[in-house]
Amino acid sequence: MKRNVISKKWMYFPIVSMLISTIIGLFIFNLTLSNWIEEKIEAGLATEITRITHKLQASNLSFSDLEKLDVYIKTDIELNRQNHITLVAFDGTVLADSDISLLEVLDIENHLNRKEIVDAKNTGHGTTTRFSTSRFKDLLYSANAFSYQGQDYILRVATPLTRIEAMANELMTILALLMTISLGLVAASTLLSSKLMNQQVQHEKDRQESLIEQRTLEIELLRRLTNMLAACNSIDEAQMIVEDIIPRILGDVSGVVSLIRSSRNQLLVKLDWGGAWPGSKTYAPEECWALRKGKFHLANDKYTTLPCSHMAEAQTENPHENQTLCIPLVAHGNTIGMMHLYSGDQDLSHETQQLAFTVAEHLGLALANLNIQEKLREQAISDPLTGLYNRRYYEETINQELMRAKRHKQELSLLMLDLDHFKRFNDNYGHDAGDYVLKTIGSLLLESMRGEDTICRLGGEEFIIVLPNTGIEAARQIANGLCKSINELHLAMKDLSLGKLSVSIGISTYPINGMQKDELTKLSDIALYEAKERGRNQSCHYSDLIIRDEALVTPIEKLITEVEVPLAEAR
Repeated sequence: MKRNVISKKWMYFPIVSMLISTIIGLFIFNLTLSNWIEEKIEAGLATEITRITHKLQASNLSFSDLEKLDVYIKTDIELNRQNHITLVAFDGTVLADSDISLLEVLDIENHLNRKEIVDAKNTGHGTTTRFSTSRFKDLLYSANAFSYQGQDYILRVATPLTRIEAMANELMTILALLMTISLGLVAASTLLSSKLMNQQVQHEKDRQESLIEQRTLEIELLRRLTNMLAACNSIDEAQMIVEDIIPRILGDVSGVVSLIRSSRNQLLVKLDWGGAWPGSKTYAPEECWALRKGKFHLANDKYTTLPCSHMAEAQTENPHENQTLCIPLVAHGNTIGMMHLYSGDQDLSHETQQLAFTVAEHLGLALANLNIQEKLREQAISDPLTGLYNRRYYEETINQELMRAKRHKQELSLLMLDLDHFKRFNDNYGHDAGDYVLKTIGSLLLESMRGEDTICRLGGEEFIIVLPNTGIEAARQIANGLCKSINELHLAMKDLSLGKLSVSIGISTYPINGMQKDELTKLSDIALYEAKERGRNQSCHYSDLIIRDEALVTPIEKLITEVEVPLAEAR
């Protein structure tokens, strides 16, 4: 029964198609009548303008001689009797007209306000239809810009719209053609319908395949994001990865990842992608709705408009123009930070939001693991007592600094520090006092040195400082300043004065004293022992030892010479 109903519907389909196509044909004919005629006439006018332009360019007339130009336009230019032409300068001044006298041309108003003239001047061609007050009829104007003798001009041709009647026969031919096409559609409707159905099925199939391909790509990108983040050793490497992969997943959306400090009172932006971030780089937990709710927060949706305080810098007069999505990053049951997305005045689609939630899950676990790795590495390269780097970090860093100094052709100095009589200090005041002193010295060194300097505790009371881009004199000044600062320290613990403390410092400089790590370290150690031999509480550069040795040799040689000369004379 259902099949018969469908068959009857298809039986009436050709008749309905014929009626619809006929109505559409007549409607189209009615709509396109005037437009088609104008296009037909415009094509003829364009040909006419091209012909006249070539003729003017070949005439070698001086357009500044208006009388000769007027005669030439009226006598030598062949025109359709219904058409007339006007020559206009680029500033809108009318130079000649085939239909009015020269005196009238001189009195005519500037044409720079005429649409066809403005369009021709700006784009090279202009056309318009309007009522002519001088000829009292509707005219179709067509104008082209051209160059002649180094100047730009505009040639305009006008024709009356009454020529439409002359083209009625052509339009009837078009109508007959449309009716024929309509009848032909009846025969083709069944095939066309079948084809359209097949196309619809194929389109839906292609759409499904495209969705599958897109989902496959997203899954692969998420897998790579996870694997690459798991292989990261630092937050800088993580920045490179998210900057490359996340935009491929989420599209043209700006975003950042902020991590909660260990004190839990502030979040800092650590990762970003998709351009400059319009929100705050640091903010308190209470400034984000998502953190306060414990779940994601969309700033603008169909229910509310509640942007977070940390996005205040991005808000405009109309807060509805800014779309922000905040998602907590959770790992091992703890919130470690936030992921924020900002799309400006573009709404975040449901698909993008779902992808963002998935990305946030992967980021949370990866960053938590990276944080653990960084803490373990920090413990491995840091001295737990002073907070300075340890010997292991020094061994890793000094070679890199030496290679950088060699590459940039710069000097580099090492400062080897040793606290004077520290064992006696420990024996007198106890190891707690010794630890206090070492912490104090570590804090002083961190405050005194530059950000690019590397400060390490080699062990016990011995420290070493790497000074990039620092020569002999600069290193000596730094060392002397440290000796003075340490000697001026007021050391007291539990209201017990610990007395004064001094330090001896040995210095060596690359490349003057040596080229290799072990060589420079050994030379600075030799200079340190020399500083202690000289009475402690001072610095000594290894170059001072070389100069001293040379100074010792000279008097001996002089004494030998003074003895040998009298002996020779006696002989």
